[in-house]
Parts: sequence; structure tokens; C-alpha cells
Amino acid sequence: MVKTGLIIGLIFFASHAVAQMNLSWKVQHPVSKHWFPFGEKGSVQEALMEAKVLPDPFVGINEDKFAWIENHQWTLESEFLLTEADLKQFVELDFPSIDTYASIFLNGKLVAETNNSFVHYRFDVQDKVVPGKNKIKVVFTPPIMYQKSRIGKVGVTLPAPNDVGKVKVAPHCRKPQYQFGWDWSLRMLTMGFWEPVKVEVYSVNKVLANYSNTLEVSDEQATSEFTLVLAKESSESFIWKSQLFGEQKVTCENKQLKRIEIISNPKLWWPRGQGEAYLYEDHWILQNEKGDVILEKKVRFGVKKVELLQEKDQWGTSFQIKVNKRPVFCKGADYIPDDIFPSRITDDKLKEAVQTMLDCNFNMVRIWGGGFYPRESFLEACDEGGLMVWQDFMFACAMYPGTDEFLTNVKTELQQQIPRLASHASLTLFNGNNEVDVAWKNWGFQTTYNLSRKDELLISSYYQKLFRELIPQTLKTYTNLPYEHTSPLSNWGNDEFYNSGTQHYWGVWHGTDPIEDFGRKSGRFNAEYGFQSFPELATLSMFSVLTDWKLDSQVMKQRQKSYVGNTMIAKHSDLLYGKTADFQRFVYFSQLTQAKAVGIAVVAHRTTYPRCAGTLYWQFNDCWPAPTWSSIDYYGRWKALQYEVKNDFKDVTIAARIDTLGKEKYVLISDIPSGFLCEIEANLYDFQGKHLETFKCHQAIAYPHAVELFPQELKQYKGKEFAVQFKWKDETGKMCERIFMHESFPGRPIAGAEPLVTIELLDLKTGKGSVVIENEIILRDFWFTAKEGKIKTDQNFIHLLPGKHRIEFTFEGNLTKDQFYWFYH
Repeated sequence: MVKTGLIIGLIFFASHAVAQMNLSWKVQHPVSKHWFPFGEKGSVQEALMEAKVLPDPFVGINEDKFAWIENHQWTLESEFLLTEADLKQFVELDFPSIDTYASIFLNGKLVAETNNSFVHYRFDVQDKVVPGKNKIKVVFTPPIMYQKSRIGKVGVTLPAPNDVGKVKVAPHCRKPQYQFGWDWSLRMLTMGFWEPVKVEVYSVNKVLANYSNTLEVSDEQATSEFTLVLAKESSESFIWKSQLFGEQKVTCENKQLKRIEIISNPKLWWPRGQGEAYLYEDHWILQNEKGDVILEKKVRFGVKKVELLQEKDQWGTSFQIKVNKRPVFCKGADYIPDDIFPSRITDDKLKEAVQTMLDCNFNMVRIWGGGFYPRESFLEACDEGGLMVWQDFMFACAMYPGTDEFLTNVKTELQQQIPRLASHASLTLFNGNNEVDVAWKNWGFQTTYNLSRKDELLISSYYQKLFRELIPQTLKTYTNLPYEHTSPLSNWGNDEFYNSGTQHYWGVWHGTDPIEDFGRKSGRFNAEYGFQSFPELATLSMFSVLTDWKLDSQVMKQRQKSYVGNTMIAKHSDLLYGKTADFQRFVYFSQLTQAKAVGIAVVAHRTTYPRCAGTLYWQFNDCWPAPTWSSIDYYGRWKALQYEVKNDFKDVTIAARIDTLGKEKYVLISDIPSGFLCEIEANLYDFQGKHLETFKCHQAIAYPHAVELFPQELKQYKGKEFAVQFKWKDETGKMCERIFMHESFPGRPIAGAEPLVTIELLDLKTGKGSVVIENEIILRDFWFTAKEGKIKTDQNFIHLLPGKHRIEFTFEGNLTKDQFYWFYH
């Protein structure tokens, strides 16, 4: 028998105390009937892994050993103690995130049944608790078992191409869709708690949440609405004290207290690179009529105005985001869940992700619709850093029900999530779904699922009710932030499709387009596009062994979830860099190919403003270690792509642009709000490193704009191969440098002596090191990394002119000098 533990923490607010008890659980194996420790949070799968009943699903093909879990109900139990005095107060069970279908029993009595992992459930159990020991049981039912007898109520088979289960129930479940299987994820239908479950005991009303909403903004003043959500309805009045706005008497309506305030000459919140991400700081105290302090809290909020312009113009229909009346070119990536097991994602990991985005010059991140809504820690980091958030609602790549029962469930989710999300200064755009509309119109669902005309009309009506009625109507209740019903608004393929709205360009990966088309086929706002690569050797070693390191091994074939995956990587890698029998070198080439593909797209998007107003590549991160579209792998190791976008996204940068004719030219790009004069120098070299010529200029550039550099001077080098080193001063006067190889086939070796590479410093105490490279010829895409641990440099995958170079790096792990390796070509 496993004993459950109990943690009690008292938080005191003057005369008012709330006792919060985190519950610790045990889980029963449905077959052996043995009990195992579960802990405060996690999933059935994680508990079985911890108990050594199941192996790590990330290793080899172990994921297959988890499939049986979703064929059984699972029981969790816990217990807690209450005193006679506790029973005279309010007693609640607090489930911040219960995943997903669960029946909750307290002392043998049914408390509730849950059906939405995106809903924060709270239950008043005052009538079910007893003095002394209280026993709580939660019975989880897996999605297929729960939905099998219910899906018929929808009246039609709903297409769900990413659900790899025998019975496709993903659209019916308010649960992260990626867990049903995706082209970058294993299938893992977790059951459990993403966050600890609490028992709360309190004597007077309490505040559950606080929200802010900017109603109007002008240069002279802003009008903001502030809301406090109470646990209980109340007829009494309250005193709301604000350090910024003073004291106000407020009354409760629908468990909410509201106040509207005018801010004179407001300091505005700006996206990164456009100004200060200013946040007002306030101190609130809420007292009831007896004088009890039921809230004392420091709060922060931002003031901004967002507009989404979708106007007819000379190209088609625009998709331009304006912040505080200023058009902003958006640059960033699509963000997926950081783990297949949501409870393992820490606040530190989320903050680190945001910091990496900011360090790599993002000003926007899109929260993709097949995962889950972001935590406060993530959004707060975005608020502080000026990182705009494009927020999908949690619907992706399938057709969803529109029954009253389903819409009621979703409405509860929206009523909780929208005001929380919209309160954040970083929240910029709400989007109804990922690729649902484009899938319905272009993916052949009607034929694949044998849908009748009646079926089609029913599914279309469901879409209308959910994405064009329920969501926008609910949004209007809480915020005036812009909303669009879907992304993309235009499909890829036909040239005309690129002239209007948002675009998810997959013509290279899912089509037959050449890689250069990333530079030719640009939408008005590119919300998805990408190319896969393999993670580096240190990551490969975490889930495979040396004998697995070939594309046709069982591990590598099963690890690849995209139907064209490994073949497509090899196809374009071979074209760019040539075939190689060395798998480790293939991994290197795969990352260069990915960086090349996305880099072509980014520069094309940035240099065609105002026609193109945004670029968000697919995808920033991973939920497990695998070959995917990510720029950072599951363990946080940067791929070549992350270094590439760090340079390509700089507010002022010089980049190589492949034009619509496939010709390469060099451009100066600026996102600086005010124009400035940029001092530029270009040095040309042959591949042996011999200096050929130097060009200089002072180039005036406005916002946001791109200017071709030295078009006349470079004409004499037409058809020739050379390296060009650009040096320039950005708007702060900082000297910057990039080197480009102007060549027809990067895979052609450059003759010359091998470089001498020396690990000069390796300090295990500080985690800092340096490497010195001495080379007689140009080294292309020099990559320095380690077989174990994790290293990070300011720049990597860089071209090195002949000479002596020192690269500083930081590292994690007890590395020795013989564990480092490098590639170049």
C-alpha cells in the first residue's frame, strides 16, 4: 500500500486566511491492480515510467509500449485531513488542469465529471467533507473509450487526418490535438494533472483572478477596465484600493468586480524594436464590508492599440498589423508544446524560450492551435520583452462539432481563457484555428471520408457556429483585440493565392517546388513555412545507437512522422551539398539545407514589404527528440536554422536575397522606426582567400525597407564565384559582419590544407570555453559542437576567411576536450 502525502501551506492576508493543500496521489494499475506513487502532478504514463513499469518512450521505438494504456480506465486516489473548524468554512477542490475525462469522487460521493483539459475546474465540496480523513478518487477514461458511444450524436464522420488511432475522436475531445499523433509528434494520450490539485479552505470570499482590458487609446488618454473575479457571488460592497487610481467602492455582479479608469498621457507598450515595452505597476488591496483584506497584490498591465488591416490594394488583400497606429513587420516563429508530457514543462523552460526568441530578434510568436493555451509565466515574459503573441484557439487540422453540447463546453473554455489571455500587453491577435478552413476546401475530405452533400452542409454549419459565431461573439465580451477565423486565409499552389491574407507555404515540403521557390512564393503574411532537419549527434545519442544511424533503420523510419520526411530531407540536401555515406555528415548537411530554405524565405518576406507584412517560420521547438521542422531541438540545442534566423531577423542586417529569377543579390534591411544612414563596406575574396576588391558606401534607409547593395559594382563578377564579407554599423553604431559565399554548388570541395582546431579553454566551474581555428583557405559553414552535453556560441555555422579565429562558447555537462567535434565543407 502506498501512502499519500499532504502538503499544507497557509497564506495570510490580514484577518483572512486561505489554507491550500496540494494533494499527492497514487495510481492503480488496471491489470495487475498494484498501486504506484503518482506524485502531485503528472500523467499515468509518467508514473509508470517512474515505477520502471514502462521505459522512456523517447528511446528507440519504446513509444509502441505505451499504446495499451489508452485501452483502460485508470484510478487515482489521495486523502486529506480537515478539522471541525475547517468544516465551518468554505471548502473547495481546485483542479487547474485535469486531463481530460474524469469522474471525481469524495468520500464515495460523486463530485463532478470533467471533459475539457483547457478548463480550470473548482468544486464546492462543503457538503461532502467530514472531520478527519477525507478520501478522494479520480477515475480517468481514455478518449476513445469515452467518445466511442458519443460521437454518433454529431451526426457525421468528422475528418481528423492527424489522429492515428483506430477510432478518430480527436475533434470531439477538448484535449491537446498533437497528442493524438502529428507529423512531428508521437501519439501519447496522457491522463492526469498538468498542475497540482489543491484543497482550499477559506472563511470569507476570495479573488480567483484579475484581468485588465484597454478600451480606448489616444495620444491624450487611455481608458482601461479592470476586473476582479470572486469565488462566490456577493451582495455586499467592497473597497478596492489602487496605488495608481485611488480608492473606489465597488459591487459584485456575476461574481465580478469592475472599475474603469482614465490614464492621461499614457505611456504605451511597444513591440520589441519599436520602443519600450512599458508596463504600468500598481498595488491593489480589496476589502469587504467588515474590513477583511481578501486581496493584496502587485499587478502589471500595458496600454496599447492593435489594428488588423485587411484592405484591397494593387496586389490583392493585405494582412497588416498596426500597433499604436504604426504598421509593424512581424517576424518570429510558430511555437508548439515543449513536451509530449505537459506537466514536465517548467516555468524556467518557458521563460528561457521567450528569452531565446528575443535574443534572436523575434518580435512575434504564434501559439499554434494543436497544443494548449500558454501559462502566465510565458505571457509575462512576453509582456516584459515586447514579444507580440498571435494566439490560436485550440483547434487544428480537423473538422469540429457544432452541437449544442460541444459549443457549451467550448464556451466555458473561452470564458476562462479569453479574459486571461487578453489581459496581457503582448497579446496582439486571436486566430480561430490552424488550417481547418483550408483543409476543408483543399484536402479532399469530402472524398476520403465519403461525405454526402448533407454531411458537407452539416460540417460547414458546424464551422460557422464555432469559428464565425461563438468565438468572435465571446471575444467581444472581453476584448477589442482583432480576430480572424482561421489561418491560412489562402492556400498555396496557384500564383493568385499568394496575393491575399495569411499564407502557409508548403509547396517545397509537401509539393514539388524547388527550394528557391521559398524566395519566389510569398504571401501577404507568411504564418507557416519550413523545412525539416535532423538534430545533432548529442541528441541522436539520447534515443538511438550508432547502428541506428542510417535513414532506413527501424528507429529512424519510425522516428520520422512526416510521410515524405527523410526522403525529402535527403533529396534537397543531396542537391545542395552532394550525397554522403557518412550519416553524421548527412545530419550536418540536413541542418544547412534547413537553414538555407528558411533563410531564403525570411529574406524574401522582409524585402518585399509592404506587400508582405509578416514572417513566422515553422517551427521553433520540439515536443520530443526527432527529425522535425524545429530550429531548436527537444533538449535546447540550436540547429543551424536558429543561428540563421538570429542574423536574418536583426533589426538592421545585410542578407542574400534570391529574386524571382533565381538570381542572388545582397540587400540592406532595416526595421528601425526612424531612418538612418548606414556605413557599409564589402570585401570580395576568391575561395583561397585572396582579396579581390573593396566597395564602400553610405546608404540611407527608412522604416521598414530594403535596399540592394552594390548592384553596379558586382556586375563585373556575374557568373563568377567569390566570397563577400560585409561590414556595417547598425543604428547604435555597433560594427556588424556577415560573410556570404556566392557559388553555384556549395557541395564542391575547396582544395587546401586542413585547419588546425584547438580547444584553448575549457573551464568546468564556469561552463565557459574557447576554441581557436587556424585556416589557410575559406571554411564554409564551420560548425563547432560536442558529442555530449550542450554548447552554445554567439555564432555558429559560419564562413571563416583564412586566418586565426577564436570562438567563445558556454557549455553544460562534464565535457573533455576530446568530446568536441566540428564540420565544414
